[in-house]
Amino acid sequence: MTTVSQAVEKRQEGPVTIMWSRRAHFAAVLPASVDVEAFLGTAAGALYGNRDLMDAARSNPDSLIVVLMRCAALGHLPGTDEFYIYNRKRKGRPEVAGTEGYRGIIERMYRSGAVAKVVVREVCARDYFRYSEGDDERPAHRFAAREGTTGADFFGDKGSAGRGPMVGVYAIAQLTTGAWSRPAILTRDDVMAAKESSDARDSEFSPWNRMDGGKDHPEFQGRSMWWKTAARRLEPWVPTSREYRREQLAASARATALAAPPAPPAVTAAPAPDIVDAEIVEETAAEPPGPSRPASTSPGTARGRQAQRQPQSSPAPAAASQEPPAADLAGQVSDHFTRLGVTDEGERLGWAAQLAGLAHAIDGLGDLDAAQQQAVADALSRCQAFGDVVSLIEDGSVTTGEGAAQ
Repeated sequence: MTTVSQAVEKRQEGPVTIMWSRRAHFAAVLPASVDVEAFLGTAAGALYGNRDLMDAARSNPDSLIVVLMRCAALGHLPGTDEFYIYNRKRKGRPEVAGTEGYRGIIERMYRSGAVAKVVVREVCARDYFRYSEGDDERPAHRFAAREGTTGADFFGDKGSAGRGPMVGVYAIAQLTTGAWSRPAILTRDDVMAAKESSDARDSEFSPWNRMDGGKDHPEFQGRSMWWKTAARRLEPWVPTSREYRREQLAASARATALAAPPAPPAVTAAPAPDIVDAEIVEETAAEPPGPSRPASTSPGTARGRQAQRQPQSSPAPAAASQEPPAADLAGQVSDHFTRLGVTDEGERLGWAAQLAGLAHAIDGLGDLDAAQQQAVADALSRCQAFGDVVSLIEDGSVTTGEGAAQ
């Protein structure tokens, strides 16, 4: 009979071991606020808690790594409300898939440091709703219940306001400056179009089919997905990445540097130059009026000593070596990723950081200097398939560690 220890050992030879073997890869992509061990621990918990998901990961471990890399790039913990991982079949073959949850989208908005409040709400047929673009700063929304002083006036006599079916949804954010973002307003048709594009729309476990209002209120079926769809449409109008906060801090540092008074010149010589300066002043003051004496540069005169003290002009800097424009290199890198089938921006940045030999995440290809971008482009040019990228890193064919940035 197989012992428990043998069963555990056999189980750990699969996806979980593969996942932990790439610990350094995930650490390079994760933001500093997310611990890589916590990240891998929650992922392992999700696999052990779902046999179908574990089987999909065992059948297609590459899909597991790709999903986890995308989750890491977003800064979430996999297998949580921030980022769901689940199994599905593509062309008859099981694989691991992942999607960012409603909570994850909202959290990224708050994480930017620029958002003070986010409002996401469904609009029902009997609600009061008004928004005129250009006239209204934000939507005016009120439930169908009459305004009053009791709970029954607001929620209804039996705890149901009778708002009617959902006909729309909106999302809007207030920034830390007090200003309101542009709202994202979707009709029922907009939401249903988003549902049709979802891979999980037909699953009985899909949040699209969950009875969020209970069995007595089928009109609220999939309400959380209505919220998520609106929040996703709000993203273009609201800062959602740590890059925004970093740029804000950099701009603040530049402004502080410009406002600061210039530092006094450093004294690098002995007190002797001060004595010479005093001698020059004294001799100049002692000169009689009239035609000026011919300037002498002999070492014995004050002017001669002054001439000796003039710093020699430094040679002109050598012409910088010609390098390809950064935009061209970034374009080459993007083209190679497209050719290899890597379309997600977070995954691209994660792999680019590793190919450049960095042990930390990057927020854009602009974080790499020209030499690093060239190294990434050269490495990708040698890859015929995505698996070659992984092999380059695992085989040590690319420089790893911060030394590549030197």
